[in-house]
Amino acid sequence: MSTSEKQTRKPRKSYLEARKRLLEILHSPDFNSGDQIPAERELCELLSLSRMTVRKLLAELVEEGVLERRGNQGTWLLDTPIERPLQPALGIGKILELNGAVPSSQLIYFHVSTASARIARLLHIAEGDEVVMIKRLRLADGQPFCLETSYLPRARVVDLSAEMLEEAGSLYRLLAERYQIQDVYDEGTLRAAAMNEEEHQLLQAKPESPALVYRGVIYDRQRRPIEYLVSVNHPQRVAFRINGGLNEVDAPAV
Repeated sequence: MSTSEKQTRKPRKSYLEARKRLLEILHSPDFNSGDQIPAERELCELLSLSRMTVRKLLAELVEEGVLERRGNQGTWLLDTPIERPLQPALGIGKILELNGAVPSSQLIYFHVSTASARIARLLHIAEGDEVVMIKRLRLADGQPFCLETSYLPRARVVDLSAEMLEEAGSLYRLLAERYQIQDVYDEGTLRAAAMNEEEHQLLQAKPESPALVYRGVIYDRQRRPIEYLVSVNHPQRVAFRINGGLNEVDAPAV
């Protein structure tokens, strides 16, 4: 095989799948912009790949600007240069009503798990403590526009169930009425990121299109974290508007 043929040969399917799995890990809630990623040896074990393949994948992502190497300090997710806080926290239902759209949602899953080191740090709980994980597809006039994953300390919502959430319709209303958690506000970041296969399918987005991803911690009036939220927003159906320091999400009817 000639040199030119080697250069134009398409990557193997197994290699592309490995790249996809690595990106899904890096875009998971356990990582944020500016975080250091696991060492090559750990990634090899996590992905069941050879050291050579992992090094090649990391080199590609460095070249593409997803990662950066810092000498002998390791490899890091590229830090977002500008962070704009989005507050106050406002329920999706209320936001859509203000935009003249009819809100609805689909509960993708609801279960109790244990907090990873990152989630524990964000929620000010111990690693391994129970957290309620909720994933919901949010719709405006029947069209999906964002996929939200919430992590709540189980100790703050000890009896919260999927049935209660679906009956109430609004998580924040349920927090206020049942758990007396009111006057919540959020601090978070917004950045463009690649979507995984599930996100593309659920949001009915065009293949390879990026998403607007909001990651934020929701606090109560005593400044205690009550929720870590990851919101993956359809790039053509959601616009984040900032006005006079008060921010809200525009999700126009589509």
